[in-house]
Amino acid sequence: MYGLNLDVQPRMRRIRAGFFGALVSCLFFLFPGLATAQNWVWTNEVVDTSGRGMSLAVDDAGNVHISYGEEKAGLKYGFRQVGLNPAKWFTLALGGGVSYSHIALDGSGNPAICATYLTLPMRYFHFDGKRWDKQEIAPEDNTSVQAACSVVITANGTPHVSWYHLTGAINYAHIRVAELQNGAWLMRTLDFDVQTGKWHAMVLDAQGNPCISYDAFVKGLLKFARWDGKKWNIRVVDSRGLHGPDYSLGMGSSLAFDAHGNVHIVYYSDTEMRHAWQTGDTWKEEVIDNITPSGSSYDYRSSLVFDKDGLLHLSYEDSGIAKHAFFDGKEWHVQVIAPSGASASRFSSMAIDHNQNILYYAYRDAVDGSLRVAVGHKTETQQTAASDKPQGKN
Repeated sequence: MYGLNLDVQPRMRRIRAGFFGALVSCLFFLFPGLATAQNWVWTNEVVDTSGRGMSLAVDDAGNVHISYGEEKAGLKYGFRQVGLNPAKWFTLALGGGVSYSHIALDGSGNPAICATYLTLPMRYFHFDGKRWDKQEIAPEDNTSVQAACSVVITANGTPHVSWYHLTGAINYAHIRVAELQNGAWLMRTLDFDVQTGKWHAMVLDAQGNPCISYDAFVKGLLKFARWDGKKWNIRVVDSRGLHGPDYSLGMGSSLAFDAHGNVHIVYYSDTEMRHAWQTGDTWKEEVIDNITPSGSSYDYRSSLVFDKDGLLHLSYEDSGIAKHAFFDGKEWHVQVIAPSGASASRFSSMAIDHNQNILYYAYRDAVDGSLRVAVGHKTETQQTAASDKPQGKN
């Protein structure tokens, strides 16, 4: 089916060498057969006739959930039930001309969605198993909230939402956060620095606390914020001039925690797709791919996940090309999922079924504008060489 390179072999991109921790080194040198060369083979499914602002999630049973904007119906929710052959997508219209959406699942596997709009205040939707509940958040922002939003649901069922608060005065453009308590949204500004959080992502750490990666665009900073139950602790991860000449950085970030509790963040600069990770109190950084962003704020999209082997996977865009990068324990590989076309915006999103080790990659087709999901399965062969860098493995 057009729009997907099914036979593409990953391009090998050798990144700067690093060193294993003692335990991982010993395992690979004592048991070299543990190292494998992997490839991902993709099939293609059509979800809807159009799509933008997509976000994917997979529940514990392996069902796939998606939020997205459709040209005529506005915000929509899609569901792909596990085990159906052939696979089938069911969709439901929720309304409004969506600009950006993000989906998360509660403890029962029910979806929660935040959405920003071109002409409406930001909205929060939650399905309780029987019906959808819709709420408007920060109605004072009205038509100005058109950038990223993110939602997470804690173990006790409390939703947390983040968004980019923008009023008519450009000097008041900040990332804001809110949590729902006793039916009311408790809102606060996370960072009063200049123009913070137009691009951001939020996840929960192992303790169930919200954590956010975001940009301070004017100052050229990538920041990481963690809620400790009482306050937000903010650290600078990368800054202009620290790792190369690029003026702008921190756009389109996503983050994930490894098995040791260290956070990994991927993000765009002017010419690079970068990966930063935490080791104790310090941060390390590497370049995954040299890219050419299209320049539109809609096209800085990334998703970062770990597979069940503890290896990193990344979805991102390069001048209208939807790409998948994965770390095999030794080096990064890059696959083209969808080529460029008349429209540069792929609106990509990726999620993983950790039980089956299946990747799902949503994107807008460059030719007909349809919403498609590529489904990736891993193939691998044994290697005898030991891995020599740890960055993409937890």
